[in-house]
Amino acid sequence: MDLWNLREFTTLAERLNFSEAARHLYIAQPVLSRHIAELEQELGVQLFIRNRHSVQLTTIGELLLKESYALLARYEETLQKIHMAASGLEGSVKIGFLDAAVKAFLAPFATQFTKTNPKIQLQLFSFEFVSNLTEALRRNEIDVGFTITIGSSHSTELSYKTVYNDVFSAVMHCDHPLAKNSVIDVADLANEPFIQISREQNPEGFHRTLAICKARGFVPNIVRETPRMDAVLLMVEMGLGISIMPRHTKVYASPAIRYIDLKGDDCNHDVVLAWKTNNSNPALLPLLKEYENVSQSLFTKLNATNNQSIPTTDFTEKKD
Repeated sequence: MDLWNLREFTTLAERLNFSEAARHLYIAQPVLSRHIAELEQELGVQLFIRNRHSVQLTTIGELLLKESYALLARYEETLQKIHMAASGLEGSVKIGFLDAAVKAFLAPFATQFTKTNPKIQLQLFSFEFVSNLTEALRRNEIDVGFTITIGSSHSTELSYKTVYNDVFSAVMHCDHPLAKNSVIDVADLANEPFIQISREQNPEGFHRTLAICKARGFVPNIVRETPRMDAVLLMVEMGLGISIMPRHTKVYASPAIRYIDLKGDDCNHDVVLAWKTNNSNPALLPLLKEYENVSQSLFTKLNATNNQSIPTTDFTEKKD
């Protein structure tokens, strides 16, 4: 018994006339009669009581009709879901994010996307470090990630859209002699004790700090390494040293800590929406389209209301 057998059966059961049912199915009446007889033989039951004047359903036939409606409805529902999923109108998208980098906009963006695409479920996963998020993208554990380019710029597997431009900052106590500056040359930090997130936990950020300092002719005096960002900020607040961190991490800092932007193109980086170029999730395309549709107005509004500067979004799609 297959779906076509069920369609033939239900068509005849609804009309109780072989000639009319055959015309509706665009088959010859003898063919329909043979198929119904074969179905009855396969099931080992009589589905119709038929004579020269009438066709009636048996009790077993009525049961099969009820179940056939349910099976065919389920089949149509499954087809619809497959088509919707293939077009990206239904499904789920797993989003990874660096919390500090997206704190100002992820919630309103996700809310707007869910309103526009109510049948696509968003699953959110927080990551503390770029390397962990990038690895999750490579392993297909997440579909997209809000991350920063110091972790994705060396990957040939990822495509991305720029969300906003960010900069590395010198992080210091408010009483530090340099704390009143608006911008600092990294060379001015040559004699400072550095406190950084450990190279094991955050290899991209650690080595970027080394590279920035070496480009100014010195190796930073790293007196403390810790696996946690909050521990770095606490030690900076205690006056034990300074740090170099992305400006967007300022959302975690206390009022006693100052973030001073660093001069130089090598101190700039982008916060990006990244995804694996060969990702086959059909629900990903609606998310990328929605991002382009709402993000410009969203970020303009955030620029006007947020203390954290978020420059104009660049919607140019890039491949590393």
